[in-house]
Amino acid sequence: MKQGKRAISPEDRAIFWQALQTGMGLKECARMAGISYQTALAWNSKAKATAAQLDQAELAGLRAAKTGGGNALALNNINNKDMPPVVPNGRLSPRAQRGIEDFDYFRRVYLGRVPSPWQVDAAYKIVEMLDHPEKQFCVLNVPPGAGKSTLFHDVAVWQIVKNRHIRVMIGSVSQTLAKMYSRRIRETLERTVPLKPDPEMVKRGLAVDAEACLAIDYGRFKPQNLGALWRAEEFVVDQYAGEGLDNKEPTVSAYGIESEFIGHRADLCLFDDVASTENSKESVGRDKLLERWDAMAEARVDPGGLLAVIGQRLSPLDLYAHCLSKVSYDAEEDESYTGEDVKELGNEEPIKSHKYHHLIYKAYYEELDTGPASRKMTAPAWPEGPLLEPFRLSWKDLSYVKHNSPKKFRVVYQQEDLADGHYLIERVWATGGMGPDGVLYPGCIDKDRQPGHIPHNLAPPIISIATVDPSPTEFWGIQWWLYQPETNLRYLVDLARVKLTAEELLGYDTGSREYSGVMEEWQNRAMEMGYPISHWIVEVNAAQRFLLAHDFVRKWQALHSVSVIAHTTSRNKLDESLGIEALLPPLWRTGQVRLPTMSGSWKTLSLVDEMSSWTRGKKHGTDLVMAHWFAELHVPQMIQPVLPPKLWRPSWI
Repeated sequence: MKQGKRAISPEDRAIFWQALQTGMGLKECARMAGISYQTALAWNSKAKATAAQLDQAELAGLRAAKTGGGNALALNNINNKDMPPVVPNGRLSPRAQRGIEDFDYFRRVYLGRVPSPWQVDAAYKIVEMLDHPEKQFCVLNVPPGAGKSTLFHDVAVWQIVKNRHIRVMIGSVSQTLAKMYSRRIRETLERTVPLKPDPEMVKRGLAVDAEACLAIDYGRFKPQNLGALWRAEEFVVDQYAGEGLDNKEPTVSAYGIESEFIGHRADLCLFDDVASTENSKESVGRDKLLERWDAMAEARVDPGGLLAVIGQRLSPLDLYAHCLSKVSYDAEEDESYTGEDVKELGNEEPIKSHKYHHLIYKAYYEELDTGPASRKMTAPAWPEGPLLEPFRLSWKDLSYVKHNSPKKFRVVYQQEDLADGHYLIERVWATGGMGPDGVLYPGCIDKDRQPGHIPHNLAPPIISIATVDPSPTEFWGIQWWLYQPETNLRYLVDLARVKLTAEELLGYDTGSREYSGVMEEWQNRAMEMGYPISHWIVEVNAAQRFLLAHDFVRKWQALHSVSVIAHTTSRNKLDESLGIEALLPPLWRTGQVRLPTMSGSWKTLSLVDEMSSWTRGKKHGTDLVMAHWFAELHVPQMIQPVLPPKLWRPSWI
């Protein structure tokens, strides 16, 4: 009878690969695994050939990526079938065992991360909540750019490595984004060669070359069964030999907050970037988000599980504020409180506590600031230094935001919950002087200039524009501005805040063939003063049906060589880059807005009053602010590009 080859157990195969990863010789690895030296040579030779194939595939993939070609990362799974099976905890290598116990070590060895103190601190607090026998809820507020999404990815991977039976739900504002996060976790688990990060990141000290890969030290995660669930949006990792999952949910699943995930349960629910600028203010979108969060997201976590939502604060109305306002009723030690009405418990109110744990990490800790040396990019990070991430969130970038957008800095970067009454500007920015923050502001008032007068000796070029914020029933805001590109100063020449009709803005008498109205008067005045208005910016939400549709308006434009720009106000009013709060405050803070004197002038006073009392929720008395914003939003399109000087050359060339 012919004798067959000895069957090598999955455990022996795992021991061989683990020993080889530690740098031991082939003979020693073979002796530890109980296999022949020839078998070890064959396995190692095949591994080297596969590695060479991967290097060639990666090079080809990088070349193809430059031309829109394939993805080299997908080729890392070529040798997945040769990976060892799941390694029992009792047979893990010392390195793998330490990775389970030490999150910081795990990230550096297997993921190539450079330790970040706040991430390590947050990760252990999250794991501590996950080990609690009762449901736990957590809000984690971190400034943008600090690596919050990477933290959630690493925590999810670490928990899967520690417990292959865990069920993880990845959530985000959209299904596409959630799927991207899930795909990233899957690629990390199935990687068969140690990760090599961007050399530039390594050079800057933000990453290191990984020493090992998870699929070798802990056994493969991608099942060998061709019918196994292994998609980007959901997948099930390989289990121990003879074991299977006793629940219907996959190991990892991805859902957008708008998706239907009724019935899905999970032990660890991680929601990243669910709040956005659109669903963080009074709107139907915000109401819908909060309703789905209360009814669906919070109900998905199983007893003993954890739901954590991470992101930067956006406004007092965002999802994080909604979660942090919730309270829970703690049962007494004898568990006498069962949720009945308080009156039935002898008028004794049950103990209240916050439902959500709140983890806050600010970009800048002023109390730890000891001078310029502590704010350098090479200085220690929090909690030793004042900066959370000295390199990723440098003081140079933070100080710019702090000075030009104080509200954004306090909310988005410092995670402060400002009240709705936060005004657009401080009055001292307009009048000048020492502000409550200790800054000496230059002011915006030209005390020697009256409304309707133009400053002397303005160097050309000068852009002359007028803006109109109409209203069918309320006051209109009309302004005339001169913009000087060379100095980046804008001069308010005149303004009007009156109730008008369509004909009073611009009318035409067919009998006399003469134009009338504010636009005609201001246009003629500007021509007489030597600065003819080249553009009229008119909001069309209310004016389009009576202004821009008339033929006489087009003839008036041709007569005066003027353009009428139809402006439409929508959600762009609160845009982070082009909205009112983004464009106007920096100009007033630095004195780039020049106004006529306030002495005896209601016009300048009315604009300053509106600017210093404007809030997002204000419904009336904002017409002058809106007209001012129209000018700043459209003036960049009117600046003529500076052409290079024309060089002289002989006519015969």
